[in-house]
Amino acid sequence: MVNINGTTHAYSKSTEPPRSLLLRSRFDSALVLLKPLLSASDALSGTNLYRAMSQLHTAYPDLRGDEIEALVADVIRSLQNRGDKH
Repeated sequence: MVNINGTTHAYSKSTEPPRSLLLRSRFDSALVLLKPLLSASDALSGTNLYRAMSQLHTAYPDLRGDEIEALVADVIRSLQNRGDKH
């Protein structure tokens, strides 16, 4: 494919941005890491959310703050959908 500058680019099979693929690859381990903390009855308190983000930052120092927040939100959503929070 040729961009507006006339440069040809080869595209990978995935159209997903590389950072999204990175977050997707880290989801399962983040779920295992955060499940004990976020499955508690008071899981959505500010303290637990802060701890969850802190644990992910320690485990994955290369992730940006917004990526860590997105990963925590995805883990919470997954736990709620699976019924693991109750």
